[in-house]
Amino acid sequence: MPRFIKLSGRRGFTLLELLVVIGIIAILIGLLLPAVQKVRAVAARMQCANNLKQLGLALHHYHDSNGKFPPGAVGPRPGVPSTSGLMAHGLGSYLLPYLELEPLARRYHRNVSWFDPSNQEVVNTQLPVWQCPSAAANRIEEGWRPTITPPPGTTFNGTAACGDYAGMSRVDAELARRGLIDPPSGPRDEGGHYEGVFEINRTTRLADICDGTSHTIMMAECAGRPQLWQGRKLVPNVWLTGGPWASRSLLWGRGATADGTSFYGTCAINCTNDREIYSFHAGGANSVFADGSVHFLTATIDIRVFARLATRAGGEVVSAGDF
Repeated sequence: MPRFIKLSGRRGFTLLELLVVIGIIAILIGLLLPAVQKVRAVAARMQCANNLKQLGLALHHYHDSNGKFPPGAVGPRPGVPSTSGLMAHGLGSYLLPYLELEPLARRYHRNVSWFDPSNQEVVNTQLPVWQCPSAAANRIEEGWRPTITPPPGTTFNGTAACGDYAGMSRVDAELARRGLIDPPSGPRDEGGHYEGVFEINRTTRLADICDGTSHTIMMAECAGRPQLWQGRKLVPNVWLTGGPWASRSLLWGRGATADGTSFYGTCAINCTNDREIYSFHAGGANSVFADGSVHFLTATIDIRVFARLATRAGGEVVSAGDF
């Protein structure tokens, strides 16, 4: 006679059990996600610091070859008639051969300005070494857009790939007039501002950095351009100059209010990317000093300390613990 075998045990999960398992998995993912995001943020900050290290090495290789650093920019300056016939070039164009980008350097035409049609292929090339991973990748500045600095309404022909780093040009004299910083000694530019490493239409040697190369900012982050950021907020449909790596991209050291909406305040880091140090890292921004060392400047740095680091020959004293 036929025999029937009785199967014991359950053959699957109940709906309630599945919901419990899904809930546990969701909780674990929720706990894990912040940790993953933190790891990614740390990795992006480290890659950004490495980019600045490479730019610092390129600047020193340029100095070794030419006995001086490249100019912060070359080109016409409002109110300076002797510069009216100059072609416009930014710091980035001088560094191409020293960043192992010789093919681009050979195709760059220095007898015309960086935005000239003959330079469009080169200046629209996205360069990873100029991009911080924490910022939106492969941004393009469109020359037809009116910008807010400087002067209002400035446009150029064509388009250009943006970068997130800029040379330290000056500390604005208005900060001293308002008593926000101690007036530095040393050289001033045509506008009376206290000089940093990179001036327009002029070059600087290591010997000119009298404050010490280990206490002088050479380049730093100015991320997010061509769009304007104030505080930690994007300002919609407002555009800045200086975003393209090939353009006149320099830091002005004016200080701002904490929300980034006005200048000449005590905030030096991460308050606005309008020619000021600005990053998308929490708590500060990366910079490379004139000795080639990379430092993470905290967002709470005192504006007086920042000014001492930004001038190249101000005669100030800064200790390592100050920044």
